[in-house]
Amino acid sequence: MRFLFGFILGVALTVVAAFVMDQREQQVEKRVVNWDVVNEKVGAATKDAQEVWSDFTSEMTGP
Repeated sequence: MRFLFGFILGVALTVVAAFVMDQREQQVEKRVVNWDVVNEKVGAATKDAQEVWSDFTSEMTGP
């Protein structure tokens, strides 16, 4: 359980650190992460997860 908590905390800290570093940069060329691409990828993953969940629940409850 500690391992899982540490893993999730590490990922969260990494993302937050990258976001903070990018917000402090004045020039666009020096950004660490392209946040527009991240937003597109997260949006697509969220949409896919919603579709899978919808299919799963419709199989459990019926049409």
